[in-house]
Amino acid sequence: MATIPQLRNRLLEGFSEKQADLLAHVVIEAHDDLVNRADFHALTGVVRELADAQKELADAQKELADAQKELADAQKELADSQKELTVAQNRTEGTLTDVVKTQQKMLIRLDRLDGHMLEDKVAKNLPAFLGREFRRCRVLDRAEFVEGLEGRLPEAELADLMRADVIAVAKRADHPVHLVVEVSCTADADDLARAVRRTAALASAGCTAIGIVACESISPQTLAAARQHGLRVLTNGWLLPEAA
Repeated sequence: MATIPQLRNRLLEGFSEKQADLLAHVVIEAHDDLVNRADFHALTGVVRELADAQKELADAQKELADAQKELADAQKELADSQKELTVAQNRTEGTLTDVVKTQQKMLIRLDRLDGHMLEDKVAKNLPAFLGREFRRCRVLDRAEFVEGLEGRLPEAELADLMRADVIAVAKRADHPVHLVVEVSCTADADDLARAVRRTAALASAGCTAIGIVACESISPQTLAAARQHGLRVLTNGWLLPEAA
């Protein structure tokens, strides 16, 4: 029968030091209590089974470590993919921002183009648009007309009148009047303010002046404000009646 140190050395091949010590003592004690060699062989088989189980556990631990490494690699790949996705999203957002800015610039240009086209249309057709209320309507050359007001208005007001969209003369109930027309696709408070300001400037120069806002659309609120300021509204070629 082997001694405890001998058994311990053999058991260290498959067990930890603490386990080997414990098993060596258990085997020796069991051997002393065994009645025959067959029982000892049975105990030896049990020890062998324990060693096999220990090896299987070690293999399982190695498989677990490999799986953990694969998981770590997959997580790293996922992190790299997320980083690439973030970079791509940032590029896309930048591109979309550029597209939006370009669209906004195009819309501004289109609005200006529409405004210029509407201004030309109003200037050419103003006599017809004003109908029977304003007769003998004639669009004036703004530069010539404003030059004739020199000395009667401050330079700032003359410069402001030069920027009026249309200035015309007409007769209303056989009385001569000057018309200051502000043209906009959609009339708003700024259009009203310009019309009021420029009409007042002409009135201060001694002219009988009426402000008109020509547009394609106008909100009920803006229409009410225009009438409150004494402005006339020309929309889609129709001169709306004055407020009751």
